[in-house]
Parts: sequence; C-alpha cells; structure tokens
Amino acid sequence: MSIGALPRWRGVGGGLVAAALALTGTVAMTGRPASAVASTTYVDCSRSAAGDGSQAAPFNSIGQANGRTYAPGDTLAFASGTTCTGSLAPKGSGTPTAPITLTRYGSGALPVIDGGGAANAVSLTDQDHWRISDLKLTNPASSPARRTGLRISATDGTAHRGFDVGNLVIDRVAGQTNKNSPTTEDFVQSAGIVTGASGTNSTLNDIRVHHNQISNTGGGGLKIRVGAMAVKGSGVLIEHNVIKDVGGDGIIASYANAPMIQYNNASGVGNGVYPFSGGNFAGIWVLGDHNPTIQKNAVYGITRMSVADSQAFDCDWGNTGTCLIQYNFSRDNIGGFFLDCDGCGTIGGAKQIIRFNISENDCRMSSNSAGRSALHMYNNVVYCTAKKLNITLPDQSVVENNIWVGTADSRLPTGTGIGWWWNVFQGVPRPTANGIVGDPQFVNPGTGGDTIHAVDGYKLRSTSPGLNNGSVISGNGGRDYWANPVSATTKPHRGAYNGPGL
Repeated sequence: MSIGALPRWRGVGGGLVAAALALTGTVAMTGRPASAVASTTYVDCSRSAAGDGSQAAPFNSIGQANGRTYAPGDTLAFASGTTCTGSLAPKGSGTPTAPITLTRYGSGALPVIDGGGAANAVSLTDQDHWRISDLKLTNPASSPARRTGLRISATDGTAHRGFDVGNLVIDRVAGQTNKNSPTTEDFVQSAGIVTGASGTNSTLNDIRVHHNQISNTGGGGLKIRVGAMAVKGSGVLIEHNVIKDVGGDGIIASYANAPMIQYNNASGVGNGVYPFSGGNFAGIWVLGDHNPTIQKNAVYGITRMSVADSQAFDCDWGNTGTCLIQYNFSRDNIGGFFLDCDGCGTIGGAKQIIRFNISENDCRMSSNSAGRSALHMYNNVVYCTAKKLNITLPDQSVVENNIWVGTADSRLPTGTGIGWWWNVFQGVPRPTANGIVGDPQFVNPGTGGDTIHAVDGYKLRSTSPGLNNGSVISGNGGRDYWANPVSATTKPHRGAYNGPGL
C-alpha cells in the first residue's frame, strides 16, 4: 500500500505567502543522522499484537507511536478504516525540504484518532516542519473542558515554523463553551484546531490550515494564535475550511503579521453538540494582528445571540496597520455583519477598510471604538427588509458608494465625524442630503445562498440609477465582488457590482 504524497505549499494571494517562504532557522535534529533514508512507521490499532512499526507488523497503539522519535522526511501513517484511542503526541522535527508527515495509508474511511476526553487528540509542542492530513479527529466527553482535536504549541522562547494542516475531519470535541470567568481561558484554548505561543519570544510561523471540515467542537472551529502583541508570528494562511455548528468562534487569527483568511465557509456558529453557553463569540475575526485580511468567505446562519457580538466579521482590539474585510458574503446572522471592537481591549488603531461585501438580512453593525477608529466602508450591499437596521459606526467613518436597502423605521447614524457620500438608499431614510433615493434595480435581491458564489441576485440591471456615478476611490483593490475591474480613475457603480448592467 502506498501513501499519497502531500502537495508542497505554494504561495497564495498578493505575495503574502511566497512559495516555500524561504524557511530558515535552527531545527532540532533528533533520531538518526540526516544522511539516513527516511522511513515510514505504520499504525493499525485493529491489530491484536504490537508490531515493530513496519507495514507487515504495524504498531497497534497510540502509546507505541508516541514512543518513537521521527526524523526529517519520515512518515507516521495510520491504517484507513481503523480507530486509535488516546492522545497522540509524536516527537521530532522535520526540515524545510524534508518535513515529517502524519497521514493515513490504505483506502476506505479516514482513520480515527479518538482523544477519549484527553486535553488534545493530537498535539505538537516546540517542533517544526510537520505535514498533517487525511485523518479524522474526535475528542468527546460527557462535559466540556479545555480540549482540542489538534494543538500546535510554541513554549520555549524560540521561533517554530513549517506546519501544513489540511484535509482533516474534526467532529465532536468537548471543548469549553463558556467564555465567562472562571472558564475564560479554557474557552480560549478550546476548538477543533488550536495553535498557541506562550513564553517570551515564542512564535509560530509559516502555518497553512486548509480544506478541513470541522463540526460540533466546543469553543470554536479554528483558533490560530502565533505570537503575542510584542512579538508576532508570520506566514499564516487559513483557507478553504468548512466550519459548521461549532460551540464558539468560527475562525480567529491572532498576533500575526499579515495573516490571510480566505475562501472559508462558516455556518451555524455557536450551535452544535456542544453549543456556546456564555460570553461573546463571532464568525471570523482578528485580534492583535498587523495588516490582517479577511476575504472571500461566507458566514451565515448564526442564530445564537451572545452578550453583544455574534457578528459575521470583526476587527477586534490590538490590530495595527489596516484591517481589510473584502469580497465576503454574510446572511442571516443574528449579531449582524460587522463589529469594530478596537475599544474592547488594548487599542491598536488599525484603519478598517470594508469593501465589496454583500450582507443579506444581517441588519446590524456595531462599534466599540473608544473614539479612535477610522473606518472606510465602500461599495458594499447592505440588504435588510425583514426588520429595522441597527447600525453603529466608529466616530470617524467615510461611507460611500454603498447600497442600503432597509425599512422605513430604520435610522442610519449621522455623527459629526461620519461622512455619507454617493450611496443609494431604498426604504431606509437617507441620513444626509447626498445620495440617491430609489430602487437600486438588483437582478433578484434576497436570494443569497450558502457560498460566496450564490449571490448573483445583487448584480445591477441596466436600468439601475447607480451605474457609473459612484465616487472614484484610489487603492480600491482593482476588482468588484465578481472580479470585474474597478478603475482608479473612472467612476464606478454603486454597490458591490461593477460589470455591465443586465
């Protein structure tokens, strides 16, 4: 039986993650000499006898797998269609050109690693260069506590790097669901996948988390923390994950330089087998980052209201540079579309750019900015016909080229620092004299689906009053929601669509 080779991580998106990232740094070399031939260790927990780890006589327990130290280029492979119970904590580090691989062998159902209520089903601590794929992780228990499916930690005051985590199925992890004291830190440390850096100067770097399916995990789906406010990790790419019915936050990236969160799908956040039970949570958010980007994600169906949050997207406290939220689709989230929460903790002062997004029946935006946030919100669609809009903006905001569809009893904020320019307003009263009042002539509004591609109803008809008369904005990203070009010198349409009128 052969083991499928994992694809090399290639750079994605605006040069944020260059191919192979020119990985550098000191790697702890353990086990046999580097010149030795890489080997594969096989584990089949359905076997009655403990073998030597060869394919003919595989290990038959997590304990045996934990007892070996793996060297660069090695593979630790679990038999498809089997279940191993226990907490897997394999030892050793790979290199940039010879990572260690944790995966499966054989055909059939994914092998299951069942943590059995332990702190983690799988964990790596102060290690480097691992590729993890094609496993099912579970960690159920009768009551929630600090638990994960997979944990990757840096604790020794150095930079660790080189983790590719993809194509995992993680279901039923009894993580902590209550963010209130005294279980706050247990909640923070619980989710399907958690990474963390503790101790002065510890960081995690060059982490790609992709194509995972995560459901019914108490505490949340993905919590990717890679450093601290003073010393941030880098090379964080979170993409193509499906998060469903997790009892806490959908996706968080924290303490990273230029993290990219893209092409993820999060639904029913806050629900599941271990539902959220106290405090606040949100769909996809960033905290303590420098220049984070959240783009091309779908977040929908958050029906559980937390104390103040439950929004689809959040630029939270401690972010610096620019917090960019673009080309996303959200709908039917009880807490709304967007939260500005830089005033919720250590103020970072990031400029917040919210552009070319579509929000359907979210109906809420909120701000706790402590009087310092700078928001530029342009070329979005905010559509809410089922209830009154509840919109709070930072004290310093420029709101232009958007289309707002709401109810007559809605009121948009008109603070002295809020500028409204070149918007379209249907139903909702216009907050200032500037802007068009009337039907924007969408093709078929209110029909958004379950992916970022299911929103063609928000394209504009050729009779739209919002064609070719918006404000010209420099540095506008160069494309609309559907990848139509947006000029930096010619007037664009209003709203998220800039293609030909239909």
